[in-house]
Amino acid sequence: MRLRRIFSLIILLNLAVHASLTAAMAFVFMEDTAEPVKAELFAAGELDDGGLLVAVHLTIQPGWHLYWEHPGEAGMPVSITWRLPEGYRALPLEFPLPGRFEAAGLIGYGYDEEVVLFSAIVPQVPGNSQRLRSDLFPLQAEVSWLSCRESCIPGSASLRLETGEPDSSRSGLVDLWRSKVPVASSSATVAVERFVLEEVNGDFRLRADLAGPDADAINGFFPLSPLEGLDLKGIEAAPGRLFLPLKGADFPETVSGVLVTGNGAYRTEKIPVEISSGSSAPDDAGSLGAMLFLAFFGGMLLNIMPCVLPVLGLKVFSLIGPGGDRAAGRFLSLVFAGGVLFSFWVLAAFIWGLQAMGAQVGWGFQFQSPAFVMFMAAVVFAFALNLFGVFEFSAPVVSGRLGRLASHHDSAGAFVSGVLATTLATPCTAPFLGTALGFAFAQPPGIIFLIFTVIAAGMAMPYVVLAWHPSWLKFLPRPGQWMYRFKQIMGFILVAVVVWLASILGSQGGSPAMLNLFVLLFAVSFVLWLTGLFTAPGTSTLRQALVWLITIGFLAGAYMLLSGRIGTISSDSRNSLEPGSHTDGNGVVWLDYSPDVLDTLLKEEKSVLIDFTAEWCLTCKVLEASVLGNEEIGRALKREGLVAVRADWTSRNDEITALLQRFGRSGIPLLVIIPQGRIDNAVVLPEVVTVDMLLDALSGVSGDSLSKLQGNM
Repeated sequence: MRLRRIFSLIILLNLAVHASLTAAMAFVFMEDTAEPVKAELFAAGELDDGGLLVAVHLTIQPGWHLYWEHPGEAGMPVSITWRLPEGYRALPLEFPLPGRFEAAGLIGYGYDEEVVLFSAIVPQVPGNSQRLRSDLFPLQAEVSWLSCRESCIPGSASLRLETGEPDSSRSGLVDLWRSKVPVASSSATVAVERFVLEEVNGDFRLRADLAGPDADAINGFFPLSPLEGLDLKGIEAAPGRLFLPLKGADFPETVSGVLVTGNGAYRTEKIPVEISSGSSAPDDAGSLGAMLFLAFFGGMLLNIMPCVLPVLGLKVFSLIGPGGDRAAGRFLSLVFAGGVLFSFWVLAAFIWGLQAMGAQVGWGFQFQSPAFVMFMAAVVFAFALNLFGVFEFSAPVVSGRLGRLASHHDSAGAFVSGVLATTLATPCTAPFLGTALGFAFAQPPGIIFLIFTVIAAGMAMPYVVLAWHPSWLKFLPRPGQWMYRFKQIMGFILVAVVVWLASILGSQGGSPAMLNLFVLLFAVSFVLWLTGLFTAPGTSTLRQALVWLITIGFLAGAYMLLSGRIGTISSDSRNSLEPGSHTDGNGVVWLDYSPDVLDTLLKEEKSVLIDFTAEWCLTCKVLEASVLGNEEIGRALKREGLVAVRADWTSRNDEITALLQRFGRSGIPLLVIIPQGRIDNAVVLPEVVTVDMLLDALSGVSGDSLSKLQGNM
C-alpha cells in the first residue's frame, strides 16, 4: 500500500509539474521563428536505371550563406537524411560549383541567394529497373544546414516528396543548377596526373599536371579535402598545368578537388602529392615523438588545472579508502585509469566522426552544447548526492579475488570517477597540451587516437603510481571518522561545480535553460532518494523492480517535459547574439569577435589582442581575473594602442573554431597578438601567461622585440 500511494503521488506530481511549467514557459518560446533558409523538395526527373532524381531547393535570405560539401576553413556542409521504402537507397548529395567567402583571413566555400542540390533515389539491387510506385509515396527527408552571417545558426527542415512526377514548371531551374554540378571523375574529359609540391623564390605551391582533351581549358580549382593556405585568387593556369599557391605551414599528403573551366567542372580523386627535386616541405612544429611527449606531460598537468580540482579530493579519497589493502588500491587505480582511457577514446571517436562529416571542432567543444552541460550537471549532482549518503553505488558482482576487491571499495565508482575527471578536464588546456592538441586535430584518425591515449596515460599515471607505491602517501592521515566529513565537504564542492555548470547554461540559453536544469535536477534528486530508500541490501526483488519502474516513469515524465526545449533554447540564444562591446574595470573596451570586426581591424592595420575564452573554461576565468584584469595590463593596452577583442566560445561558433586552428590550437584559453594588422605575423602566447610575460609582449607590439618574442614562443 505504501508503494502504491507513492506511485500515485508521483503520477500526480508529474502531471502537475508538467502542466504548471509548460504554462509558465510558454511565453518564452512564442518568438519569431523566421528562418534565414527556406527548403523545398521536388522531383527533378526519372533515371534510366529506374531511379528518381530529387532536387532540394534552398532559398537563402540576403546576407546569409550556406556551405558546400567541403566548407573550407569554417562551417558545415548541407546534409540530408532519407526515410525510404524498402528496396531503395539514396546516393550522396550532388553539390553545384560553389562560391568563395572570405572574412578575417578565413576562407569558406558555399552559396548565397539560392542553390539546388540533387540526390538520386535508386533501387537497392543494381540492375533492378523497377520504378518507384505511386503507393510508396510520400518520401520523407530531413535536411540540415549551417547558415552564417555575422553569427551561425544551425537549421533543419522535415520535407515530404508527395509524388515522383517531375515538376515541369521547374525544368529551367533544374537545368541551370545541373549544369553547375561537377562531372564525376570517371566521366571527366580532364584528369590530374599528379600534384607536385614546388618551392619558388621561397614560396610553396602545388603544380597540377593535367591530361585530357580539356586540359588546356582548366582555369580554377576548389579543394575537396583540407588544403591549408590555398590562395584561390592567386591560381595561375598554363597549357596542361595549374599552379596553386600555398601560404600554410602544413601540406597534405593527398589532394582531391574540382577542376573548373569556363563551361563546366570536373571532379578529381585523391592523388598523392610529390615533392619536386630541390624542394622540401617545411617541418611540422615538432615530430610525432615530441608531440607524444608534450601530450603525456600535458595530461599529467591536467590534474592541477582549475577544471579538475573539484574532483582532485575524490581521487585522493579513493587512494586512502582501501585502508592499507595494497591489492585493492592497485586494482582501483587501474579501474580509475580505465575510466580515463575509455573517456578519451570516446572523445577521440566523436571528434573523428564530426570531422569526417566536415564539422570544425576543438578541445572542449562538447561544453558548447546546452544538452551536454545539462547532462554533466545532472551527473555531478548525482555524485554529490552519493557523497551526502542519499544513495550508494552498487558494485557489480564478480567472482574470486576481484570480487572481494570490488566489494571492499566500489570499482564501478572508481571507473565513473575516471570518466567524470576526464569530462571535467576537457574545458581546460594545460601547459604543453595546447601544442599537442593543435597537432592532433589536424592529423588522421590513427594519430588522433594515439595522442588522446597518451594524454589519458599522462593524466592517470600519478594515481596509478601512488597506488602501487603507497609509502608515498605517508603525509596523508590514517583512515577514520574524518573521512566521512571529508566526503561531505567534497559533496559541497561538487554542488559548487553544479552551480558553475548552471551559470554556463544560463549564458547559453538564459532563464528558460536554467528552469529546464532545475526541473532535471529535481527529477534526479527524487529518483536517487527513492532508489537509496527502497533498494538497500536485503530488499526484495519485487520491491526493487517496482521502485525502478517508478523511477523510470518519473524520468520519462521529466524527459517529456524537457524534450525539444534544449535545441530551441540554443537556437534562440544564438539567434539573439549580435557583436557588441563591453568595458572592463580598467576602462579597456573589449569588442566581441566576429569575422567582420576582425577583418575591419586588419584592413585598418590596427594592432589587436584576441582573448579566446568561454564561460565553461575555469582556466580562462582565472586568466581574465589575474592577468587581463590587472591594472598594468589595462594601461599597457591603452598606451600601445591595441584593440582588445574577446572571442567567446561558450556556444558553438565555427568561425572561432577555424581561427583557433589557424593559430595552431584547438582549445582555450589562448591569447594572440596581431601587430599592425599583419595576421601572418601573429604571436601566439603559451597556455600559461603571466602579467610580466604579457607586458613584455605588449610593449614590443610596434617594435623589433615582438619579432624576438615570436621566435621564443
